[in-house]
Amino acid sequence: MKIRPYIIYLIFLAGCANDSIYSELLKNFTILVNGPQDISQEQVDKVPYASMQARLGNSENSLIVLEEDKDNTLKWTTSNYVKIYTQKGFVIRLTGLGNELQKIDLDKNHPANLTQYPEDKIALTSFYSFENPQLFRLPVKTIFSYVKDETITILGKKIETKVFREESLKNLISWEFENKYWVNKDREIVKSIQYFSPKNPPIHLLVTKKYLKP
Repeated sequence: MKIRPYIIYLIFLAGCANDSIYSELLKNFTILVNGPQDISQEQVDKVPYASMQARLGNSENSLIVLEEDKDNTLKWTTSNYVKIYTQKGFVIRLTGLGNELQKIDLDKNHPANLTQYPEDKIALTSFYSFENPQLFRLPVKTIFSYVKDETITILGKKIETKVFREESLKNLISWEFENKYWVNKDREIVKSIQYFSPKNPPIHLLVTKKYLKP
């Protein structure tokens, strides 16, 4: 299933002003700012398709739009052609930034494959493949665990969530990271901070308009 009309909205909104919310994703991702502003409900409503708020590191927030649903993988895009691929909210591929995450082969017991979140710590081994530079199927061991319950606010609405952490262990390239996921009562990730490459800051994602599968 392909969602094509979103392209019209991306082109229109990207050309509305020099500080387009779409162009900010790449333009400012290395600029350290304090407290980036959340996307407003008005901005979300301009695009009648599934969307997420996204930012790299401490850059400004941008709105990314669902382009495609294929084989249970959602592909999100910006006007700068950064592509973010997610599986049940977990980033499994990200391209368009130079140092590319080509694929994560997630552990068979990873919550992305089971849609179950552990009450106790679990050990996982996933395999990461990168381009520029190329690295194929790097084994990365992580510990996935529950942290706490937390109420968060998205577009003015309070949402009860459980917070989970995925922490890397020692690996061949000494890559250290800690991913965080906020999961609602329906076991859906509504907010996350995810590392996808040793050479890039983490991506912050927040669901602004849920995708309703036909």
